[in-house]
Amino acid sequence: MESKGRIGLIVPHILYNPDVALVDVIHRQAMQYGYDTVVLTGVINYVDEMLEDTYAKGQTNLYDLISCGKFDGFIFEAGIFCSERQRKRIIELLGKQSAPAVVIGYEQDSFPNITAEESSLLYQTTKHLVQLHGCRRIFCIGGYKGHPQSEERIQGFRKAMEEAGLAYSEEDIIYGDYWRTVPHQVALDIANGRLEKPDGIVCGSDIMAVELCRTLMANGIRVPEDICVTGCDGNMVSQTEAVTITTVSSQESRLGMAAARRLLSLMGEEVPDEELSPALVIGESCGCAELGRIVRSRELSDIRSYAGSLLEKLEARRTSSTGEILRRMSEASTLDDVMGTVIGCCYMIPNNLRGEVCLCSDWCKDLDHPSVYRRGGFSEKMILGTEVWEGGFFNKHIEFPVGELLPSLSEKHSPRLIVLSSLHYKGQIFGYISLTYPKAADILMDEYFMQWCDAVSSGLNTVQNKLYKAYVNARIEALSEFAPVLGIYNRRGLISRLTGLLSDSSDTVYGLCLLTYLKQERQHDTVPPINAIVHAMRLSEKDLLLASLDEGTIAFLAPEKELSGSPQALSAQIAKQVGQVYRTALNIKEEQIVIVRSTVTYENIFSIEELLRSMESELKGKALSLRSGAFSYQERLQALRETIFREPQRDWSMDEITRSLGVSKSHFQRIYKELFGTTCKEDIIQSRLSRAKWLLENTQLLIADVAEQCGYSNTSHFVRQFTARIGEPPSAYRKQK
Repeated sequence: MESKGRIGLIVPHILYNPDVALVDVIHRQAMQYGYDTVVLTGVINYVDEMLEDTYAKGQTNLYDLISCGKFDGFIFEAGIFCSERQRKRIIELLGKQSAPAVVIGYEQDSFPNITAEESSLLYQTTKHLVQLHGCRRIFCIGGYKGHPQSEERIQGFRKAMEEAGLAYSEEDIIYGDYWRTVPHQVALDIANGRLEKPDGIVCGSDIMAVELCRTLMANGIRVPEDICVTGCDGNMVSQTEAVTITTVSSQESRLGMAAARRLLSLMGEEVPDEELSPALVIGESCGCAELGRIVRSRELSDIRSYAGSLLEKLEARRTSSTGEILRRMSEASTLDDVMGTVIGCCYMIPNNLRGEVCLCSDWCKDLDHPSVYRRGGFSEKMILGTEVWEGGFFNKHIEFPVGELLPSLSEKHSPRLIVLSSLHYKGQIFGYISLTYPKAADILMDEYFMQWCDAVSSGLNTVQNKLYKAYVNARIEALSEFAPVLGIYNRRGLISRLTGLLSDSSDTVYGLCLLTYLKQERQHDTVPPINAIVHAMRLSEKDLLLASLDEGTIAFLAPEKELSGSPQALSAQIAKQVGQVYRTALNIKEEQIVIVRSTVTYENIFSIEELLRSMESELKGKALSLRSGAFSYQERLQALRETIFREPQRDWSMDEITRSLGVSKSHFQRIYKELFGTTCKEDIIQSRLSRAKWLLENTQLLIADVAEQCGYSNTSHFVRQFTARIGEPPSAYRKQK
């Protein structure tokens, strides 16, 4: 189905499986009727006192998209926002829009308020303990006293007790805050005899139930043998304990379903009546395990599916660190550098189908007035910094109206699930990041995600500062034709000198080259590579005109006949010259020298500046392609390396490997070495020898069989290689071990 519009879902965070359940059910309903789901989230659920913090202002600035983005409708999950000020601000923003909206869990006069009946939750758990487990004396640990939701849940407990004809007192009802403190104290009071031990305890949240069980068992009271316990809300934590908690499925699914269907009706869609009912999720804490009554249910499967997805994402993150992207961003000199790093590091946010960086048109401070910058809202025209998807990326900076939210949404597409998050740094608003996910369970907006986004903002700030520094230096250098640091011509000097050469010798054809150097990760040089290259070129025999165009780009010029060879040949020649000058003190690699070249004749005398700009654009594109090359293959190469060590016996062929990756052998060898610090061939040898050592130590296989199981078709070759690498023949190694 082709998307015909978009629904904005406003939530404070997406951290737990109830949050995901809300997003999931709304997205599935929206998708069924042909709408994108665009989640607007400040990532952190701020309280009122925190809203004036600079970082909080930057995060919550995203909600300004309510005003400037084009939406067909809104769902505002106000009930879980901690800040009353934030609720009122969002209600005010929604009130100014023509699109319909519904609000979840917050009484107000402007929009329909979606609530779920709460009493059935503790009614079900209490009834379960009474009817199935024979509990007669039951405590209830609820939420806040006087809070409507909390009181309604407790009323469900009262109803179940009264229907069963069981006596209870108000002292059996203990108010808490849905957190750990109160149930912890209740468990201690029971263990110490200050409270009479009940048959069962129903809790108003899973977190309270978990803490209650932990403290009871730590003090010698068994769950469920001595006391049966139940929770509420279907949180993942209920299924990760030594004794799993019997609970009730999340209300968020019910609320999301009701809100989506109400909004779609307001938007003119014909929506049939449908309602979700809360269901018991049977665990061990009530005693059902002893009765053999734990059965698989859809709700339990959903919780465990989310837990598995979460662990998978956390496992993927063990192979990377946000420190990596932060370090790369700190070295960025241009906007293309930042976007190239985003392309290379997008794998750090697993399972996203598409990543888009959208910048305000004024993302960079006014260089003439650096104290003037965007502190809130978004520009009418936004810039697509980059767009990354599986197998490709788009890096041409194009403008689009902020109302579109994303240029890709203006193209034909099937309904998507999109999450937007703010880009900001120390009070300056840069724009927002968009991530598209296949399903809600793939979303995890935790500290790792925030650090990743902050690294992008840090990179933009670094570029901004470097641009300002270059701007100041340029104004100083405008009075001169020389770059003070390198002692060669600057841009102005190059143009002036080249103009003079062309005027004096109109028949001469000149070769003009632009050069930059790509530093490797974790490379620390005693001399900056560009400085070393300039020094070596000045000492060469060629009579070159050298100029510095910016901090990382130099130009060199000579008559075309004296500047023979391709850019690759020139790179090799320059690397050799630097090696001769610095010997082992500096390691300049030819594949990291990026060169573009062009010819210049008298016909170019009035368009030298235009020619330089064109060549600089070509150089940036070539550098970006080379820089992001290794990163774009990182996940596939990581998987390949894991397979090599898992299956050393396979007949590993470089031809087949490179063919499957779609790269040349030389490119593959270069990026493999860059990523892992060793060659693929060496990894194959090490994997086979590691496997051979294990087989020699733990089995009685013949040496020939060991060789075969480790991928060696020739036993003699295996023996020679094992002896050379390990220091003794396989038979001697086995005897020693």
